[in-house]
Amino acid sequence: MLTVPNVPYWRLSSFYFFYFALLGCISPYWGLFLDERGFTAQQIGELMALFGLVRIIAPNVWGWLGDMSGRRMPLLRLGTAVCFLIFMNIFWVDGFMAMATIMIGYGFFWAAVLPQFEVITLNYLQTQTDHYSKIRIWGSIGFAVFVLVLGWVFDHISVANLPVFMLILLAAIFVSSLTVQGRFQVGEHDETNGFLFLVKHPAVFAFLLAGFLMQMSHGAYYTFFSLFLEKQGYSKSMIGFLWALGVVAEVLIFLVAHRLFAHVNYKTVLIVSLLLAAIRWWFIGNFSDVLWLLLIMQLLHAATFGTMHAVSMYYVHRFFKGRHQGQGQALFSSVTYGAGGALGAWIAGHVWGWDQGVSMFELAALSALLGAAIAWFGIRR
Repeated sequence: MLTVPNVPYWRLSSFYFFYFALLGCISPYWGLFLDERGFTAQQIGELMALFGLVRIIAPNVWGWLGDMSGRRMPLLRLGTAVCFLIFMNIFWVDGFMAMATIMIGYGFFWAAVLPQFEVITLNYLQTQTDHYSKIRIWGSIGFAVFVLVLGWVFDHISVANLPVFMLILLAAIFVSSLTVQGRFQVGEHDETNGFLFLVKHPAVFAFLLAGFLMQMSHGAYYTFFSLFLEKQGYSKSMIGFLWALGVVAEVLIFLVAHRLFAHVNYKTVLIVSLLLAAIRWWFIGNFSDVLWLLLIMQLLHAATFGTMHAVSMYYVHRFFKGRHQGQGQALFSSVTYGAGGALGAWIAGHVWGWDQGVSMFELAALSALLGAAIAWFGIRR
């Protein structure tokens, strides 16, 4: 149990559970859904890139509004409600432009959700941010549960039913948000340096660039991993199991992350996470037909997402304080998951046709390797 007083552990945790359960619908199965709807690999890559491009701009808009107004929870609830209303139209859209419109609109308001909630959670934790993983772990559990369940479900019904599950989870996210109150801002107006001054600091720039390259390397994974495995002959149940295995490894690392950071400095964890990502992508691209090796590579998700995310939250909270917290979270989200994810998805979609996915994972490995080098030379600790 958390040692920080007045932390609504289960209310915060339930929000993460439902939020990442929704990602457990999107990451493994959205590409399969689009494929089922008749989109080509290049179109799927472009749609995911558009979704990512929106996340370059939108988080900064919502982050600025959150910092200026201090009303993070109302903004979060607004974003969730509008996402639900926009996504309801998915059943009636047809064609690339219509689908792109839905994804862009959804992506803009979806960007209001997680960065705001991360600030609220970290403010509840105050100085004990090493306990963040104890709350965030429930997001990983939600992701794993829905990946496994939907893998089994879609072996029996069409993946075209995916939006039904997503709408249910959007409603659950909204209800969960009603149970959490916004937390006070620590040192809200005591910073002497402006936001742009902080961003231009070499260590901040290096951290953001390393995060950008890490998420760019994940573009192939999040967009095409399920389709890649399906082409290799894996069933949807096995695909769901492989996704869930990665998240189980992530859960386990979250359980011990606070002990890990007590003995290993954050920079080392960041670099090792990037190096393991390079290894993971190369082996997935070249040995996906070797099941035991694929299982091991999925366990590396503990590093490529688990420790990478935990250490990123530490750096964001360290670099951006007080009234800059929302903009800092938004900037991190837009640069990494937005720009990095968009470019990675776009490249993967265009490279897929070369050799059915092998080269896109090799390029992903190079991206992560470059990120490790930048972190090594650009961040002191």
